[in-house]
Amino acid sequence: MSSSIKHYGRIYTPDYLVKRMLDFGNYRFGATQCRHVIDNSCGNGAFLTEIVRRYIVEFLERSNDLKLLQSELETFVHGVEIDRDEYAKCLDNLDKTAAEYGLSNVRWDIINADALTLRQFDNKMEFVFGNPPYVRVHNLSDNYNSVKMYEFAEKGMTDLFIVFFEIGFNMLSEQGTMVLITPSSWLSSKAGGKLRNYIMRKNNLSGVIDLGHFQPFNAATYTLISRFQPTETFDKIDYYTFDSNELKEKFQTSLSLKQIDINGEFYLGSENTLLQLKEIKANHENQYVQVKNGFATLSDKVFIGDFDFSEGTIDILKASTAKWSKCIFPYNEQGLALSEEEFGKKTSAYQYLLEYRAVLSVKQKDDNSKWYVFGRTQALKDVNKDKIAVNTIIKNIDSIKLTFVSEGKGVYSGLYILTNESFDTIQQILLSEDFVSYIQSLRKYKSSGYYTFSSKDLEQYLNYKICASHE
Repeated sequence: MSSSIKHYGRIYTPDYLVKRMLDFGNYRFGATQCRHVIDNSCGNGAFLTEIVRRYIVEFLERSNDLKLLQSELETFVHGVEIDRDEYAKCLDNLDKTAAEYGLSNVRWDIINADALTLRQFDNKMEFVFGNPPYVRVHNLSDNYNSVKMYEFAEKGMTDLFIVFFEIGFNMLSEQGTMVLITPSSWLSSKAGGKLRNYIMRKNNLSGVIDLGHFQPFNAATYTLISRFQPTETFDKIDYYTFDSNELKEKFQTSLSLKQIDINGEFYLGSENTLLQLKEIKANHENQYVQVKNGFATLSDKVFIGDFDFSEGTIDILKASTAKWSKCIFPYNEQGLALSEEEFGKKTSAYQYLLEYRAVLSVKQKDDNSKWYVFGRTQALKDVNKDKIAVNTIIKNIDSIKLTFVSEGKGVYSGLYILTNESFDTIQQILLSEDFVSYIQSLRKYKSSGYYTFSSKDLEQYLNYKICASHE
Protein backbone atom coordinates (compact mmCIF):
# COMPACT_ATOMS: atom_id res chain seq x y z
CA MET A 1 0.00 0.00 0.00
CA SER A 2 1.41 3.40 -0.93
CA SER A 3 2.11 5.91 1.81
CA SER A 4 -0.42 8.26 0.20
CA ILE A 5 -3.20 5.72 0.66
CA LYS A 6 -1.99 4.52 4.05
CA HIS A 7 -1.62 7.95 5.66
CA TYR A 8 -4.19 10.05 3.79
CA GLY A 9 -6.64 7.47 2.51
CA ARG A 10 -6.62 8.85 -1.04
CA ILE A 11 -8.42 6.45 -3.35
CA TYR A 12 -10.00 8.05 -6.40
CA THR A 13 -13.52 7.21 -7.58
CA PRO A 14 -13.89 6.37 -11.30
CA ASP A 15 -16.41 8.43 -13.28
CA TYR A 16 -18.81 5.57 -13.95
CA LEU A 17 -19.20 4.95 -10.21
CA VAL A 18 -19.66 8.64 -9.48
CA LYS A 19 -22.55 8.72 -11.96
CA ARG A 20 -24.10 5.53 -10.58
CA MET A 21 -23.91 6.91 -7.05
CA LEU A 22 -25.47 10.27 -7.93
CA ASP A 23 -28.29 8.41 -9.67
CA PHE A 24 -28.63 6.10 -6.66
CA GLY A 25 -29.06 9.15 -4.43
CA ASN A 26 -31.49 10.72 -6.94
CA TYR A 27 -29.26 13.71 -7.62
CA ARG A 28 -30.32 13.98 -11.23
CA PHE A 29 -32.52 15.98 -13.56
CA GLY A 30 -35.49 17.37 -11.67
CA ALA A 31 -33.85 17.19 -8.24
CA THR A 32 -30.65 19.27 -8.35
CA GLN A 33 -31.76 22.88 -8.28
CA CYS A 34 -31.33 25.05 -5.18
CA ARG A 35 -30.53 22.04 -2.99
CA HIS A 36 -27.39 21.99 -0.85
CA VAL A 37 -24.96 19.21 -1.75
CA ILE A 38 -21.53 18.40 -0.30
CA ASP A 39 -18.61 16.03 -0.64
CA ASN A 40 -16.76 16.37 2.67
CA SER A 41 -13.64 14.53 1.48
CA CYS A 42 -13.71 15.74 -2.08
CA GLY A 43 -10.14 15.05 -3.20
CA ASN A 44 -9.63 16.31 -6.75
CA GLY A 45 -13.37 16.78 -7.25
CA ALA A 46 -14.63 13.59 -8.91
CA PHE A 47 -18.10 13.90 -7.35
CA LEU A 48 -18.27 17.69 -7.36
CA THR A 49 -17.36 17.94 -11.04
CA GLU A 50 -20.26 15.70 -12.03
CA ILE A 51 -22.55 17.43 -9.53
CA VAL A 52 -21.73 20.82 -11.05
CA ARG A 53 -22.25 19.48 -14.56
CA ARG A 54 -25.68 18.11 -13.65
CA TYR A 55 -26.65 21.33 -11.90
CA ILE A 56 -25.66 23.45 -14.89
CA VAL A 57 -27.41 21.24 -17.45
CA GLU A 58 -30.68 21.33 -15.53
CA PHE A 59 -30.43 25.07 -14.87
CA LEU A 60 -29.89 25.87 -18.55
CA GLU A 61 -33.07 23.98 -19.40
CA ARG A 62 -35.06 26.71 -17.63
CA SER A 63 -32.86 29.79 -17.88
CA ASN A 64 -29.87 31.30 -19.68
CA ASP A 65 -29.07 33.71 -16.85
CA LEU A 66 -25.40 32.85 -16.26
CA LYS A 67 -25.08 35.36 -13.44
CA LEU A 68 -27.87 33.65 -11.53
CA LEU A 69 -26.38 30.24 -12.35
CA GLN A 70 -23.02 31.29 -10.94
CA SER A 71 -24.68 32.58 -7.78
CA GLU A 72 -26.53 29.29 -7.28
CA LEU A 73 -23.38 27.21 -7.81
CA GLU A 74 -21.59 29.34 -5.21
CA THR A 75 -24.50 28.91 -2.80
CA PHE A 76 -25.53 25.27 -3.13
CA VAL A 77 -22.40 23.27 -4.03
CA HIS A 78 -19.97 22.63 -1.17
CA GLY A 79 -16.79 20.66 -0.57
CA VAL A 80 -14.09 19.98 2.00
CA GLU A 81 -10.57 18.71 1.34
CA ILE A 82 -7.73 18.52 3.85
CA ASP A 83 -4.86 18.17 1.36
CA ARG A 84 -3.81 21.46 -0.23
CA ASP A 85 -2.65 19.91 -3.51
CA GLU A 86 -5.89 17.95 -3.94
CA TYR A 87 -7.87 21.05 -3.01
CA ALA A 88 -6.13 23.02 -5.77
CA LYS A 89 -6.81 20.24 -8.30
CA CYS A 90 -10.47 20.23 -7.29
CA LEU A 91 -10.83 23.98 -7.89
CA ASP A 92 -9.09 23.64 -11.24
CA ASN A 93 -11.37 20.78 -12.32
CA LEU A 94 -14.47 22.72 -11.28
CA ASP A 95 -13.27 25.81 -13.16
CA LYS A 96 -12.72 23.74 -16.31
CA THR A 97 -16.21 22.25 -16.06
CA ALA A 98 -17.81 25.67 -15.52
CA ALA A 99 -15.86 27.11 -18.46
CA GLU A 100 -17.46 24.56 -20.79
CA TYR A 101 -20.75 26.40 -20.19
CA GLY A 102 -19.42 29.95 -20.40
CA LEU A 103 -18.84 30.50 -16.69
CA SER A 104 -15.70 32.00 -15.16
CA ASN A 105 -14.46 33.25 -11.81
CA VAL A 106 -16.90 31.13 -9.82
CA ARG A 107 -16.22 31.57 -6.10
CA TRP A 108 -16.56 27.91 -5.20
CA ASP A 109 -17.50 27.03 -1.62
CA ILE A 110 -14.74 24.46 -1.40
CA ILE A 111 -12.81 24.60 1.87
CA ASN A 112 -9.23 23.49 2.45
CA ALA A 113 -9.76 22.13 5.96
CA ASP A 114 -10.16 19.03 8.09
CA ALA A 115 -13.75 17.77 7.95
CA LEU A 116 -13.27 16.30 11.42
CA THR A 117 -13.25 19.78 12.94
CA LEU A 118 -15.90 21.56 10.82
CA ARG A 119 -19.43 22.22 12.08
CA GLN A 120 -20.70 24.93 9.72
CA PHE A 121 -22.46 22.48 7.41
CA ASP A 122 -24.26 20.51 10.13
CA ASN A 123 -28.00 19.93 9.54
CA LYS A 124 -27.92 21.94 6.28
CA MET A 125 -27.15 19.48 3.49
CA GLU A 126 -29.85 17.89 1.37
CA PHE A 127 -27.29 15.62 -0.29
CA VAL A 128 -24.01 14.15 0.95
CA PHE A 129 -21.92 12.13 -1.50
CA GLY A 130 -18.42 10.80 -1.20
CA ASN A 131 -15.65 8.27 -0.99
CA PRO A 132 -14.25 8.76 2.54
CA PRO A 133 -10.56 8.18 3.32
CA TYR A 134 -9.68 4.54 4.02
CA VAL A 135 -6.82 5.18 6.45
CA ARG A 136 -6.69 3.41 9.83
CA VAL A 137 -6.96 5.79 12.76
CA HIS A 138 -3.62 4.68 14.20
CA ASN A 139 -1.91 5.85 10.98
CA LEU A 140 -3.12 9.43 11.40
CA SER A 141 -0.24 11.76 12.12
CA ASP A 142 -1.84 14.81 13.70
CA ASN A 143 -5.63 14.53 14.08
CA TYR A 144 -5.98 11.34 16.13
CA ASN A 145 -7.66 13.18 19.02
CA SER A 146 -10.15 14.82 16.65
CA VAL A 147 -11.23 11.38 15.46
CA LYS A 148 -11.70 10.05 18.97
CA MET A 149 -14.20 12.85 19.68
CA TYR A 150 -16.69 11.05 17.46
CA GLU A 151 -19.16 8.50 18.81
CA PHE A 152 -18.45 5.94 16.08
CA ALA A 153 -14.74 5.93 17.02
CA GLU A 154 -14.94 6.09 20.78
CA LYS A 155 -13.13 2.83 21.47
CA GLY A 156 -10.57 0.64 19.76
CA MET A 157 -8.76 0.95 16.45
CA THR A 158 -11.18 2.46 13.97
CA ASP A 159 -11.11 2.94 10.23
CA LEU A 160 -11.42 6.64 9.47
CA PHE A 161 -14.12 6.04 6.86
CA ILE A 162 -16.50 4.97 9.64
CA VAL A 163 -16.15 8.39 11.28
CA PHE A 164 -17.14 9.97 7.95
CA PHE A 165 -20.51 8.25 8.20
CA GLU A 166 -21.06 10.20 11.41
CA ILE A 167 -19.77 13.44 9.86
CA GLY A 168 -22.19 12.93 6.98
CA PHE A 169 -25.13 12.17 9.26
CA ASN A 170 -24.38 15.38 11.17
CA MET A 171 -24.38 17.39 7.95
CA LEU A 172 -27.67 16.01 6.63
CA SER A 173 -30.84 18.06 6.85
CA GLU A 174 -33.97 16.38 8.16
CA GLN A 175 -34.97 15.21 4.68
CA GLY A 176 -31.43 14.71 3.38
CA THR A 177 -29.94 11.79 1.44
CA MET A 178 -26.41 10.44 1.83
CA VAL A 179 -24.62 8.02 -0.50
CA LEU A 180 -21.10 6.81 0.34
CA ILE A 181 -18.79 4.23 -1.19
CA THR A 182 -16.68 2.55 1.48
CA PRO A 183 -15.14 -0.80 2.38
CA SER A 184 -17.91 -3.32 3.12
CA SER A 185 -16.19 -4.35 6.36
CA TRP A 186 -18.42 -2.09 8.48
CA LEU A 187 -21.29 -4.52 7.97
CA SER A 188 -19.76 -7.01 10.40
CA SER A 189 -16.55 -5.58 11.89
CA LYS A 190 -16.13 -4.68 15.55
CA ALA A 191 -15.14 -1.17 14.45
CA GLY A 192 -18.50 -0.80 12.69
CA GLY A 193 -20.55 -1.74 15.74
CA LYS A 194 -21.61 1.77 16.73
CA LEU A 195 -22.47 2.64 13.13
CA ARG A 196 -24.72 -0.42 12.93
CA ASN A 197 -26.34 0.46 16.26
CA TYR A 198 -27.04 3.96 14.95
CA ILE A 199 -28.63 2.56 11.80
CA MET A 200 -30.81 0.23 13.87
CA ARG A 201 -32.00 3.17 15.98
CA LYS A 202 -32.63 5.53 13.07
CA ASN A 203 -33.81 2.95 10.52
CA ASN A 204 -32.30 5.16 7.83
CA LEU A 205 -30.50 2.68 5.56
CA SER A 206 -32.56 2.59 2.35
CA GLY A 207 -30.27 0.90 -0.15
CA VAL A 208 -26.98 -0.90 -0.70
CA ILE A 209 -24.98 -1.91 -3.75
CA ASP A 210 -22.55 -4.73 -2.98
CA LEU A 211 -19.65 -4.61 -5.43
CA GLY A 212 -18.59 -8.08 -4.33
CA HIS A 213 -15.29 -9.25 -5.79
CA PHE A 214 -15.21 -6.35 -8.22
CA GLN A 215 -12.45 -3.91 -7.22
CA PRO A 216 -12.88 -0.45 -8.77
CA PHE A 217 -9.84 0.93 -6.94
CA ASN A 218 -6.15 0.10 -7.01
CA ALA A 219 -6.33 -1.05 -3.41
CA ALA A 220 -6.96 -4.34 -1.65
CA THR A 221 -10.42 -3.46 -0.43
CA TYR A 222 -13.92 -4.73 -1.19
CA THR A 223 -16.54 -2.06 -1.45
CA LEU A 224 -20.16 -1.25 -0.75
CA ILE A 225 -22.29 1.71 -1.77
CA SER A 226 -24.70 2.70 1.00
CA ARG A 227 -27.69 5.04 0.77
CA PHE A 228 -29.34 6.72 3.76
CA GLN A 229 -32.65 8.57 3.70
CA PRO A 230 -35.29 9.85 6.16
CA THR A 231 -36.54 7.20 8.55
CA GLU A 232 -40.25 7.73 8.04
CA THR A 233 -39.99 7.20 4.29
CA PHE A 234 -38.36 3.77 4.06
CA ASP A 235 -38.93 0.52 5.93
CA LYS A 236 -37.12 -1.64 3.36
CA ILE A 237 -33.54 -1.72 2.12
CA ASP A 238 -33.09 -2.08 -1.63
CA TYR A 239 -30.32 -4.64 -2.11
CA TYR A 240 -28.31 -4.61 -5.34
CA THR A 241 -25.26 -6.47 -6.56
CA PHE A 242 -22.90 -5.02 -9.16
CA ASP A 243 -22.41 -6.30 -12.70
CA SER A 244 -18.71 -5.77 -13.43
CA ASN A 245 -19.23 -6.31 -17.16
CA GLU A 246 -22.00 -3.75 -17.61
CA LEU A 247 -20.64 -1.56 -14.78
CA LYS A 248 -24.07 -1.10 -13.26
CA GLU A 249 -26.09 -2.35 -10.32
CA LYS A 250 -28.56 -5.24 -10.50
CA PHE A 251 -31.56 -5.26 -8.18
CA GLN A 252 -31.83 -8.41 -6.06
CA THR A 253 -34.51 -7.89 -3.41
CA SER A 254 -35.83 -5.58 -0.71
CA LEU A 255 -34.97 -6.45 2.88
CA SER A 256 -35.85 -5.12 6.31
CA LEU A 257 -33.27 -4.18 8.91
CA LYS A 258 -34.57 -7.04 11.02
CA GLN A 259 -33.73 -9.46 8.23
CA ILE A 260 -30.16 -8.26 7.68
CA ASP A 261 -29.33 -7.92 11.39
CA ILE A 262 -27.95 -11.20 12.74
CA ASN A 263 -26.50 -11.01 16.24
CA GLY A 264 -25.63 -7.35 15.80
CA GLU A 265 -23.90 -7.81 12.44
CA PHE A 266 -25.36 -7.04 8.99
CA TYR A 267 -25.56 -9.64 6.22
CA LEU A 268 -26.81 -9.37 2.64
CA GLY A 269 -28.53 -11.99 0.52
CA SER A 270 -31.87 -13.47 -0.42
CA GLU A 271 -34.52 -13.91 2.26
CA ASN A 272 -33.88 -17.67 2.31
CA THR A 273 -30.12 -17.17 2.62
CA LEU A 274 -30.57 -14.80 5.55
CA LEU A 275 -33.02 -17.14 7.27
CA GLN A 276 -30.49 -19.96 7.08
CA LEU A 277 -27.72 -17.69 8.35
CA LYS A 278 -29.87 -16.79 11.36
CA GLU A 279 -30.33 -20.48 12.13
CA ILE A 280 -26.64 -21.26 11.79
CA LYS A 281 -25.59 -18.32 13.93
CA ALA A 282 -28.16 -18.95 16.66
CA ASN A 283 -26.76 -20.07 20.00
CA HIS A 284 -26.88 -23.86 19.96
CA GLU A 285 -27.13 -25.55 23.32
CA ASN A 286 -24.86 -28.45 22.40
CA GLN A 287 -21.32 -27.62 21.33
CA TYR A 288 -19.74 -30.47 19.37
CA VAL A 289 -16.63 -28.68 18.14
CA GLN A 290 -14.24 -25.91 19.01
CA VAL A 291 -12.42 -24.05 16.26
CA LYS A 292 -9.24 -22.14 16.99
CA ASN A 293 -6.48 -20.22 15.26
CA GLY A 294 -3.13 -21.94 14.79
CA PHE A 295 0.27 -20.84 16.09
CA ALA A 296 1.25 -17.18 15.85
CA THR A 297 5.03 -17.21 16.19
CA LEU A 298 5.31 -13.70 14.66
CA SER A 299 8.60 -15.00 13.24
CA ASP A 300 7.64 -17.95 11.05
CA LYS A 301 10.79 -17.68 8.93
CA VAL A 302 12.86 -18.24 12.08
CA PHE A 303 10.84 -20.91 13.89
CA ILE A 304 9.58 -22.93 10.91
CA GLY A 305 11.61 -24.66 8.21
CA ASP A 306 13.30 -27.84 7.04
CA PHE A 307 15.93 -28.06 9.77
CA ASP A 308 18.76 -30.60 9.78
CA PHE A 309 18.12 -31.32 13.47
CA SER A 310 15.06 -32.75 15.23
CA GLU A 311 15.70 -32.15 18.93
CA GLY A 312 13.56 -29.29 20.22
CA THR A 313 11.22 -29.42 17.23
CA ILE A 314 7.78 -30.77 16.37
CA ASP A 315 6.10 -31.47 13.05
CA ILE A 316 3.89 -28.59 11.95
CA LEU A 317 1.27 -28.24 9.22
CA LYS A 318 0.72 -25.06 7.26
CA ALA A 319 -3.07 -25.23 7.02
CA SER A 320 -3.26 -22.82 4.08
CA THR A 321 -1.21 -25.17 1.88
CA ALA A 322 -1.53 -28.53 3.72
CA LYS A 323 2.27 -28.83 3.69
CA TRP A 324 4.37 -30.18 6.56
CA SER A 325 7.54 -28.68 8.02
CA LYS A 326 9.47 -28.65 11.28
CA CYS A 327 8.89 -26.09 14.00
CA ILE A 328 11.27 -25.22 16.83
CA PHE A 329 9.08 -25.64 19.91
CA PRO A 330 10.49 -24.19 23.18
CA TYR A 331 7.57 -25.51 25.26
CA ASN A 332 6.67 -28.54 27.34
CA GLU A 333 3.80 -30.96 26.69
CA GLN A 334 1.37 -28.63 28.46
CA GLY A 335 2.29 -25.74 26.17
CA LEU A 336 4.21 -23.85 28.85
CA ALA A 337 7.46 -22.13 27.95
CA LEU A 338 10.63 -23.92 28.97
CA SER A 339 13.13 -21.97 31.00
CA GLU A 340 16.13 -20.81 29.01
CA GLU A 341 18.24 -23.29 30.94
CA GLU A 342 15.93 -26.18 30.00
CA PHE A 343 15.66 -25.11 26.38
CA GLY A 344 19.42 -24.63 26.23
CA LYS A 345 19.81 -28.38 26.69
CA LYS A 346 18.25 -28.83 23.25
CA THR A 347 21.56 -27.71 21.83
CA SER A 348 20.90 -27.45 18.09
CA ALA A 349 17.55 -25.66 18.37
CA TYR A 350 18.85 -23.27 21.01
CA GLN A 351 22.03 -22.45 19.11
CA TYR A 352 19.99 -21.84 15.97
CA LEU A 353 17.67 -19.36 17.70
CA LEU A 354 20.62 -17.59 19.29
CA GLU A 355 21.55 -16.37 15.83
CA TYR A 356 18.20 -14.54 15.69
CA ARG A 357 18.06 -13.32 19.29
CA ALA A 358 18.00 -9.62 18.40
CA VAL A 359 15.15 -10.09 15.91
CA LEU A 360 13.11 -12.27 18.27
CA SER A 361 13.52 -9.93 21.23
CA VAL A 362 11.92 -7.10 19.26
CA LYS A 363 8.88 -9.20 18.38
CA GLN A 364 7.99 -10.44 21.87
CA LYS A 365 4.71 -9.12 23.22
CA ASP A 366 4.11 -11.14 26.37
CA ASP A 367 7.39 -11.61 28.23
CA ASN A 368 10.46 -9.94 26.83
CA SER A 369 12.76 -11.94 29.10
CA LYS A 370 11.89 -15.11 27.15
CA TRP A 371 13.25 -13.97 23.82
CA TYR A 372 13.16 -17.50 22.36
CA VAL A 373 9.39 -18.12 22.61
CA PHE A 374 6.60 -17.41 20.10
CA GLY A 375 5.12 -13.93 19.82
CA ARG A 376 1.68 -15.24 20.90
CA THR A 377 0.60 -18.12 23.12
CA GLN A 378 -2.45 -19.22 21.09
CA ALA A 379 -2.79 -22.93 20.22
CA LEU A 380 0.13 -24.02 22.42
CA LYS A 381 -1.96 -25.98 24.91
CA ASP A 382 -3.63 -27.98 22.13
CA VAL A 383 -0.45 -29.48 20.70
CA ASN A 384 -1.05 -32.59 22.81
CA LYS A 385 -4.51 -33.13 21.24
CA ASP A 386 -5.69 -34.63 17.96
CA LYS A 387 -7.12 -31.98 15.66
CA ILE A 388 -8.24 -31.26 12.11
CA ALA A 389 -6.59 -28.41 10.24
CA VAL A 390 -8.40 -26.32 7.61
CA ASN A 391 -7.46 -23.38 5.39
CA THR A 392 -9.41 -20.12 5.69
CA ILE A 393 -9.44 -18.86 2.09
CA ILE A 394 -11.59 -20.89 -0.29
CA LYS A 395 -13.32 -20.63 -3.64
CA ASN A 396 -14.98 -24.01 -4.15
CA ILE A 397 -14.90 -27.55 -2.76
CA ASP A 398 -11.61 -28.31 -4.49
CA SER A 399 -9.90 -25.43 -2.70
CA ILE A 400 -10.75 -26.74 0.80
CA LYS A 401 -7.79 -28.42 2.52
CA LEU A 402 -8.63 -30.69 5.48
CA THR A 403 -5.82 -32.51 7.25
CA PHE A 404 -5.79 -34.70 10.34
CA VAL A 405 -3.07 -33.53 12.74
CA SER A 406 -2.26 -36.00 15.50
CA GLU A 407 -1.28 -35.10 19.05
CA GLY A 408 2.23 -33.78 19.43
CA LYS A 409 2.03 -31.83 16.18
CA GLY A 410 1.18 -28.19 15.48
CA VAL A 411 -0.81 -26.06 13.05
CA TYR A 412 -0.18 -22.57 11.70
CA SER A 413 -1.48 -20.30 8.93
CA GLY A 414 -5.06 -21.44 9.36
CA LEU A 415 -7.56 -22.97 11.76
CA TYR A 416 -7.88 -26.25 13.59
CA ILE A 417 -10.93 -28.13 14.85
CA LEU A 418 -11.15 -29.92 18.20
CA THR A 419 -13.93 -32.49 18.32
CA ASN A 420 -14.93 -36.00 19.30
CA GLU A 421 -16.58 -36.40 15.90
CA SER A 422 -14.70 -38.46 13.34
CA PHE A 423 -12.57 -36.97 10.59
CA ASP A 424 -14.97 -38.50 8.05
CA THR A 425 -17.92 -36.68 9.65
CA ILE A 426 -16.16 -33.31 9.53
CA GLN A 427 -14.98 -33.98 6.00
CA GLN A 428 -18.47 -34.85 4.82
CA ILE A 429 -19.83 -31.60 6.26
CA LEU A 430 -17.13 -29.29 4.92
CA LEU A 431 -16.43 -30.80 1.51
CA SER A 432 -19.89 -29.82 0.31
CA GLU A 433 -21.59 -27.21 -1.83
CA ASP A 434 -23.70 -26.30 1.20
CA PHE A 435 -20.60 -25.21 3.13
CA VAL A 436 -19.24 -23.27 0.16
CA SER A 437 -22.60 -21.50 -0.19
CA TYR A 438 -22.51 -20.64 3.51
CA ILE A 439 -19.05 -19.11 3.23
CA GLN A 440 -20.11 -17.16 0.14
CA SER A 441 -23.14 -15.83 2.01
CA LEU A 442 -20.84 -14.30 4.64
CA ARG A 443 -19.47 -12.06 1.85
CA LYS A 444 -15.97 -11.79 3.24
CA TYR A 445 -14.28 -11.28 -0.09
CA LYS A 446 -10.70 -12.03 -1.11
CA SER A 447 -9.05 -11.58 -4.48
CA SER A 448 -9.58 -13.81 -7.53
CA GLY A 449 -13.07 -14.92 -6.48
CA TYR A 450 -12.04 -16.34 -3.10
CA TYR A 451 -13.74 -15.91 0.29
CA THR A 452 -12.44 -16.04 3.83
CA PHE A 453 -14.01 -16.94 7.17
CA SER A 454 -13.21 -16.82 10.88
CA SER A 455 -12.92 -19.50 13.54
CA LYS A 456 -16.32 -18.38 14.86
CA ASP A 457 -17.93 -18.69 11.41
CA LEU A 458 -16.66 -22.26 11.05
CA GLU A 459 -17.48 -23.28 14.61
CA GLN A 460 -21.08 -22.06 14.29
CA TYR A 461 -21.57 -23.92 11.01
CA LEU A 462 -20.15 -27.21 12.28
CA ASN A 463 -22.15 -27.13 15.51
CA TYR A 464 -25.31 -26.33 13.55
CA LYS A 465 -24.78 -29.22 11.13
CA ILE A 466 -23.75 -31.77 13.76
CA CYS A 467 -26.62 -30.75 16.02
CA ALA A 468 -29.08 -31.23 13.14
CA SER A 469 -27.66 -34.68 12.38
CA HIS A 470 -28.13 -35.76 16.01
CA GLU A 471 -31.78 -34.75 16.18
